[in-house]
Amino acid sequence: MKPLSTISQKKQQGFTLIEVLLVVLLIGIVTGIVLLAASPNDSSRVVSTEAERLADMLSLASDEAVNNNQQMGLLFDEKAYYFVILDEQSQTWEASSEPLFSLHELEPNVSLHLLKDDAQKVVVLDSNKDKNEDNEKKAITPQVLLLSSGESSSVILELASEDGSQQRIVVDDLGTVTLNPDTEVPHEK
Repeated sequence: MKPLSTISQKKQQGFTLIEVLLVVLLIGIVTGIVLLAASPNDSSRVVSTEAERLADMLSLASDEAVNNNQQMGLLFDEKAYYFVILDEQSQTWEASSEPLFSLHELEPNVSLHLLKDDAQKVVVLDSNKDKNEDNEKKAITPQVLLLSSGESSSVILELASEDGSQQRIVVDDLGTVTLNPDTEVPHEK
């Protein structure tokens, strides 16, 4: 049997409570720093997210127009956008009843601009309609057309934040949507 004095001289193995608490505190601090660095309020990330959403919506709307044999369009201003459908009977553009294509407001520090417009592509509405309709029924024309033939307006859209972060979306004549292409914007004449 070993004497009692040799047993008490044996070193303890393991961690003390203070050591464990310090490690947990350090992990918490590092996690907080990482979360702050990857904050969803980062303007470039917000612009990127909004651009991806709009590009996906344009692609989906183009597919919907072809699959449902209907004319669709995108109406937007600097802070919001929504999709419209051409009612063949009344020859008017009406807001889409699909929740997916309803009004989407952009984040407060993000704005949407039209950089290049294809003014040549126009859907001709029936000109024999009664000219004396109420002003409330004023004709609306979408800035981007997505036709049932698969064609679309050729446009370049830009989403930008107040601090200069930006993303571009190009829609070509065949309805192909490209996010952030490496193309120069043609100057308006």
